[in-house]
Amino acid sequence: MLKKFILCLLSCVYLTFGMSEAEISKFIQENSSDFAALKGVPSRVYASSPPLLYILYALAPEKISGVNFEWNDYERPYIKQNVREQPVVGGFFGQGKIPNVEMLLHLDPELILVNLSSKNTKKMSEVFGSIKKPMLYLNALRLEDYLQSFEVLGKILGKEARANELIKYAQSSLNLSGKVESYIKNSGAKRVRIYYAQGSDGLSTECAGSWHATLIERSGARNVHTCSEDPNAKAFGRVKISFEQLVKYDPDIVLIYEKELFDKIYADPKWQLLSAVKNKKAFYIPREPFSWFDRPPSFMRFLGLKWLINLTYPEAFKFDMVKETREFYKLFLDIDLDENAAKKILGE
Repeated sequence: MLKKFILCLLSCVYLTFGMSEAEISKFIQENSSDFAALKGVPSRVYASSPPLLYILYALAPEKISGVNFEWNDYERPYIKQNVREQPVVGGFFGQGKIPNVEMLLHLDPELILVNLSSKNTKKMSEVFGSIKKPMLYLNALRLEDYLQSFEVLGKILGKEARANELIKYAQSSLNLSGKVESYIKNSGAKRVRIYYAQGSDGLSTECAGSWHATLIERSGARNVHTCSEDPNAKAFGRVKISFEQLVKYDPDIVLIYEKELFDKIYADPKWQLLSAVKNKKAFYIPREPFSWFDRPPSFMRFLGLKWLINLTYPEAFKFDMVKETREFYKLFLDIDLDENAAKKILGE
């Protein structure tokens, strides 16, 4: 009976994303500045935050002009050489970080990408006020934002076909959330409870409803840690809790951001108090080249969602994650992973 239900569930037709030419033109008109100065298809584009840089990398890495930070050692093997060699301009991310305007002027990008949430802010005006460059404001926070941003930027960069490929995958991944909810409702499955452990001690976490932990809810699970309605707690995250509180939560699954914690958690008597650890349900979140879960958010979350659903409800959604990983890396990163490389990333 369950098998029949699953087959029916997987054959469901879901709405797909798509913008008309008029909608794209309207978006650009409402979310750009000095755009009339853009002549033709730009070949040099600067993204002023990591999420936007990742979107640009997935669509057109050859057009990247300047990056936000030095690549980490675990990122470098997966990044194309021309992008690894780009100068570090900085960007708007973290506390008080801003781009190096002098270096930006030297690079002379034809288009600058800015977070839509930063539009018309004082900091943005102070940094870019004297730079008369075409600017496009894009969203890169919610998973749905990526579909719109891929399509709009794909149109501007002459990468419509590429954008459509990425959107198709992203939409398919998002549709899984609806399938999981249907499965829980119709099968009576218990909703899995998850704790997201950050920091070397594992006692920094995210509130239920925070975009930092959106994959938990998207996977049909429940974030065990709830917070007050303080918007700062949900926006900035890394909320501290006590181990005593964590023991009370006793989650079914623990997701671990820091490798340092994962390497010791199964040998630590204190953590053995948790059912998740006793049952070998503490998992290190893959992070190569970018985190599959959070910090910073990126398109890797579309693969991360499959990975997490595979962990939460394997009786109904059992993916071949080695195969999924290899296909995703080829599509989004243009990397041919062999089976062993994929297993290493997955920690198998």
